[in-house]
Amino acid sequence: MKIAIIADTHVGYPRFYEDSFAQAEAAFMDADSKADVILFLGDLYDTRVPSLQVLGRTISLFRSLKKPIYAIHGNHERRAKGALNPVALLERAGLIRHLNFSSDVFENGGEKVFIAGMGNVPDDLAKAGIRKLKESVKIPEGAFSILMLHQSVKEFVFGEELLELADLEGLGYSLILNGHIHIRKDALEGRFLIPGSTVITQLTREETNPRGYYLYDTKEKRHEFVEIPCRKFIMEELEFRDARIEEVKEKASAALSRIRENAPGAIIRLRLKGTLEKGLRPPDIAIPEDGLLFIDNKLNEHMARMDLRAIREMREKKLSMREMSEARIREKLKGKVTLFEPSELFDAMAAGPEEAMGLLQGRRGAK
Repeated sequence: MKIAIIADTHVGYPRFYEDSFAQAEAAFMDADSKADVILFLGDLYDTRVPSLQVLGRTISLFRSLKKPIYAIHGNHERRAKGALNPVALLERAGLIRHLNFSSDVFENGGEKVFIAGMGNVPDDLAKAGIRKLKESVKIPEGAFSILMLHQSVKEFVFGEELLELADLEGLGYSLILNGHIHIRKDALEGRFLIPGSTVITQLTREETNPRGYYLYDTKEKRHEFVEIPCRKFIMEELEFRDARIEEVKEKASAALSRIRENAPGAIIRLRLKGTLEKGLRPPDIAIPEDGLLFIDNKLNEHMARMDLRAIREMREKKLSMREMSEARIREKLKGKVTLFEPSELFDAMAAGPEEAMGLLQGRRGAK
């Protein structure tokens, strides 16, 4: 049996609205032509209450598919107890089978697979959710069994109280599938699969890899990644040293022209790193963004980190606001001004600009 595994289409995603639909449609249509059944791992929609237009386009897509679809809801679709989520709505329309702490058996050509699902629960309740699933869903002996999840997993994301592969490995399922994590991953010798999202959402370097879905063969116990047509996403870093505004803009403009010539219509994230010439600040660099261009300005980042570190160290020493301010002035004036104490300047500045200027002029005249 061939099983298509799709996750995190996020249709209606505002940043790349049309891409979200085009790439979801590409995944489902291709899977419909190659698989016997489609399993969807949550976050079909980008919001808990999709617009009528988004719902209408999704319903039209699913009505065009011939193969059965089993789905769970993700965190973007999870609603309060008693409220209907949009994935369950599709089940009421007869378009999919929604599994949540429940299971079903799918049969094709004399072969059966047992499919269980748990929709997304908050991370701190995930282990309790797994215990509840274990109590409410029993795996038939000898069956090829599949568990569908939409959760954070400690081995792949940072966080507290997360599920771990060890929590899942002992459940006894032949195959465990997980959404939520937008990057393609596999573990447990191919028994744990994350297909990743079909649309770019986080603009991370890993998202420059192809988008698509997994196709799993239950007889051969192996999976393959099926790439779908997708708008290219390109990340590039530009390094600077004591750069002028014109230098940054010229180098960025040249990089953008080159990228757009080689990959028209691509999503571009340009990261600016290094230092600016003395007196300039990162906000002085204004490069217009648009729907496909994103500027990640990390210029002078080390200086910002130094300032934050100094403030943190002073807080840890439990200094008063006055002491903190005096310490910062003392640090800035170190080796430059010796005619007065920083505390005098602080008092003068607190009184007003005229008093501060009077202190500076008076001490300059006393040289």
